[in-house]
Amino acid sequence: MIKVYLDWNVMSGMKNNYFPDLTEIISNREKFLLVYSTSHIGDIFASIKNNSAEEQKLVREDLEFITSLTDNLCLGNDSKEVTLSICDPEELLDDRISEAPLFKNLSLDSLFDSMEADNPMYGIGDAMKNLIASIPLDSAFNDAYQNPESAKMLEELFPGLKDDLTMNGFFKSFGQMLDNMNEGEGYKDLRNIVQQVGISNGHFSQDKKPFDVIENAYKKKGMEIFDVGQYFDKTKNAPEWFNDIINEYVSLDMHGFKADKIKVTDKEKNTFRNTTEDAFHSAFASRCDFYITNDDKNYHKTKAVFQKLDIRTKVLKPNDFVQYNNSFLTANTFDEHFESLIDEYKKTDNYLEQKYENGESFGFVKLTDQYFFNFFNKLLVPHPQSNGALFILSKESPTKKHIIHIWEVEGMIKLFADKFGPDIDGKSYYEEGEISSEEDWMGRTWNLSVGQIDIRRTRGWFQMYFYLSQNPEDYFENTSCLTLTVSDLYN
Repeated sequence: MIKVYLDWNVMSGMKNNYFPDLTEIISNREKFLLVYSTSHIGDIFASIKNNSAEEQKLVREDLEFITSLTDNLCLGNDSKEVTLSICDPEELLDDRISEAPLFKNLSLDSLFDSMEADNPMYGIGDAMKNLIASIPLDSAFNDAYQNPESAKMLEELFPGLKDDLTMNGFFKSFGQMLDNMNEGEGYKDLRNIVQQVGISNGHFSQDKKPFDVIENAYKKKGMEIFDVGQYFDKTKNAPEWFNDIINEYVSLDMHGFKADKIKVTDKEKNTFRNTTEDAFHSAFASRCDFYITNDDKNYHKTKAVFQKLDIRTKVLKPNDFVQYNNSFLTANTFDEHFESLIDEYKKTDNYLEQKYENGESFGFVKLTDQYFFNFFNKLLVPHPQSNGALFILSKESPTKKHIIHIWEVEGMIKLFADKFGPDIDGKSYYEEGEISSEEDWMGRTWNLSVGQIDIRRTRGWFQMYFYLSQNPEDYFENTSCLTLTVSDLYN
């Protein structure tokens, strides 16, 4: 199955019948695996204003719609890793609501009071709290305050911190900063200060890469690029790759590239919270094959960040995804997938040489816009002496650190089992628990009239091998081109 992440603006639009073509396509549960994240819950939480009966009804409808789309398959951050698991969105929202007071008044006192309220036997005591409060901050903070430019930025970001460079001072300052930026227009002031380097929205154009524009502006000033992330351990509170995406995304917005509107009135509330939640959506979406968003600013910032960090998740707007689907994802049955695979095999363009680590040639490889059997998007054609397979299908994941849910594999296996029945070992559909995260998986093997199909996982990579019953060199000596058809596969 093809893993797709929908931004909340797209989900809510589908709920209100704004994207009928997308809804019809994405409703194919045999092809697409939809996921949500804790950031969708953050969007819903932000919409809660007066907790009226009508508002509660709308919130319940939103949560039920998420469940109907995703079967509660959720991407969440446990501070060490991003995981993909089954979570009830209603329970996540309840957790978010109960945690809200803690972040409204963030301090060491409130944190310790919260821990003791959750567990009266915790007994951590004032001595431990005072010990943590007195821990000095990283020397990078002190160094930054020696530079007038960075000191001004830090004072705006962390008011009062320079007078108490300890964990106690940090928590007090951090709490005030969060309140100013997430509840008010404090982020607008910070953004104005950062842009005094001589860069704003008008400096970006379609023919320039936004990160290059930012870097060149700082070089002209003889300054280091302002990066909030440099003052923190990137492995805390989230995986490093997650924090990298957030920092790069916020950096683009802070320097004026497709900057979000910041305005708080009785009728609207657009604060820094909106920007960070959008950044979280982008980070979560980087674990999927597609990210569909209808927010133009989020679309452009995400594409720029993904390009810089070499993340290959396809970022599309709803209508663009419909066009992409109609061009490359129309195969549904096994026969349609196999025929499109053979057509792609015969096309000589876009092949690149594939080499072993020692430099010897293994064969040729191409990445495709298609997802064969709703899973594989990488086609390898090995030299006959390198591997007996005529071709190998693999999955090129969007990032080096990827997440494949077992439902993705289960859907792919079903296509083969429905076509050929049980394999040589009598196995058909995927059996719960048969794949271990620590071991290779021998998968399925089917003997066909012209050869053999193997599906397996080796060293974490899922692959499909197609072997001809005769040597590929002999086969091509007797045929002018690959003439395999679906009917050739039957015994």
